[in-house]
Amino acid sequence: MSIVDELDPIDKELLKILQDNADLTYADIGKLLNLSPSTVYMRIRRLKDRGLIRKIVAEVDPAKLGYRLRALIFLDIDIKKYSKVVDLVKELQQVKAIYDVTGEWALILEVLVKDHKELSDLLDMIGNVEGVYSTSTMVVLRTIKEERKVSL
Repeated sequence: MSIVDELDPIDKELLKILQDNADLTYADIGKLLNLSPSTVYMRIRRLKDRGLIRKIVAEVDPAKLGYRLRALIFLDIDIKKYSKVVDLVKELQQVKAIYDVTGEWALILEVLVKDHKELSDLLDMIGNVEGVYSTSTMVVLRTIKEERKVSL
């Protein structure tokens, strides 16, 4: 039995509403669910406490801030130095996601940079990390689908 199975229909609907528009006030959500704002607040707080809602954030358009280049960097690393490599790359501001994967590569980094020069400098920095054997980079030409919502 998963946590989703334990949720009542109101909590499921609340999660759907927040995924569509987390900008709504508790009063707005309450109107949609026929609940008081304080009840909405308590339900959201309980969902956060249970770890179902990690955080509520604004989704910013990176291109409008000058970050026009997204890339995936595949890392082949010395597994004995895995923790050290992860600790170093996760501190890099340009690294937006780190995926531990199966297959030919140990890690995949999703990075966001302003231009090719910044990407080149970042690759040099990552390539010089002790424990990184090699990298392979794929530049994202366009995003066809990028969905963060989770089905309930």
